[in-house]
Amino acid sequence: RLVRVPRRARVSSLADGVAARRRLAVGAVSVCAVPLAVVLARSKPMEQGRVLGISVVTGCCAAILWIWALLNCQQHFDLGAVTFAIALVASAAGMSASAGDGSASRARLFRCLGPVACLLVAVNFLLGLIIIAKPWTLRLYFILAFGWWLLAGALSLEFAVPLAKRLAGGELGSGLI
Repeated sequence: RLVRVPRRARVSSLADGVAARRRLAVGAVSVCAVPLAVVLARSKPMEQGRVLGISVVTGCCAAILWIWALLNCQQHFDLGAVTFAIALVASAAGMSASAGDGSASRARLFRCLGPVACLLVAVNFLLGLIIIAKPWTLRLYFILAFGWWLLAGALSLEFAVPLAKRLAGGELGSGLI
């Protein structure tokens, strides 16, 4: 005699499998984005290369996560649809600041927006950690992602300040941007 699995259990199991595959995809993109960033940054002066590198890595991760958040929005609102979009804009500003001879105004924009965007994404993961109790694997993912985005924010600031200073002729200026 066959045992019938309730439809709700099948849907939940399917959703868990999809979520696990998405988390694996994010991890794979993170791992693949680093060598790409190294190759792209290699031909740049150090300050530009560092900003380009962190921008490529955060931009690749934010793009995948933004798509995931948009898919989640079909079921319920996902704050990641907003925070990852901001991270994408910050990454674009960093890439633009690193392009060619560099842009002082884009470097100043990235100096502010890069760390703030990463902090917003980190807070988003922290909220998920606070709100969701199970499964433990999702909580672990939130903890790792929180730390990853905090580190990305710190590196964004660390790398953006020297680039903004160099492109501004040694002066950072008094304004935030």
